[in-house]
Amino acid sequence: MRASLVFSAILLALAGCGGGSSSQKVLKWGADPSGGAPFVFFDPNDVNKVIGFEIDMMDKLAAHMGVKHELVRSQWENLLESMKAKRCDMVMNGIEINAERQKRFAFSKPYYVYEQMLVVRAADKDKYKTLEDLKGQKIGTLSGAESNNVLKRAGWTDELLKSYEDSNTPYEDLLLGRTEAVLQEQMIAEYYAGRNDKLYLIPKTFSPGKYGVALRQEDQALLAEIDRILDLMKQNGELAAIYKKWKIWNEHQKEVGVLEAGDK
Repeated sequence: MRASLVFSAILLALAGCGGGSSSQKVLKWGADPSGGAPFVFFDPNDVNKVIGFEIDMMDKLAAHMGVKHELVRSQWENLLESMKAKRCDMVMNGIEINAERQKRFAFSKPYYVYEQMLVVRAADKDKYKTLEDLKGQKIGTLSGAESNNVLKRAGWTDELLKSYEDSNTPYEDLLLGRTEAVLQEQMIAEYYAGRNDKLYLIPKTFSPGKYGVALRQEDQALLAEIDRILDLMKQNGELAAIYKKWKIWNEHQKEVGVLEAGDK
């Protein structure tokens, strides 16, 4: 059972972002549901409903905390600044943990291991087999995503990077010939490009990284509680079950302590 002093500190932190009465606190979290599958996105069968594996995670996380959760929408690349301005308490939306972000924000323990995946036109699958084969070619990315840093480290200049505000449009432009490839994280590539026979997902993934919940550096009590619950969800099989439901489970998740039901 959590200590009462720690819980009181968490309630005070939530109150700072407009939470309700002490008996019904609201955990406000930032995410961008526009073109954000499979993380947080509008249900294709009901545009008034937001779904995704991180919605399921928030349902569990808030239930374990004994609070409600409320989604605060913002463009993906602006989510962290929105949190800094205290429009929300935390951000969970496929935020890659990197050194630059860690200078300005606190991060939870990682909850998912991702890898980058290249997508090219199916007609070009024999022409482009690796990132090296695409040297000098324009590649589409999500604005602000880690894929931009991966490409810059590999020698790509700003002129050869075409960034977008959502995850789907890069693949549409690839089909139109405006780029020669798209680099995004594997689960994004599989969701948006995997069902299109005109696109080819290069099987060999690379440049692994980790997602974490981002918070303001001063919110250490809330960070500790989120870490505690993530550990619980990793160990009791809840997190693995969510990943399997959304078809994003793989053995890499055991690297951050995510256990399947029955694992010890």
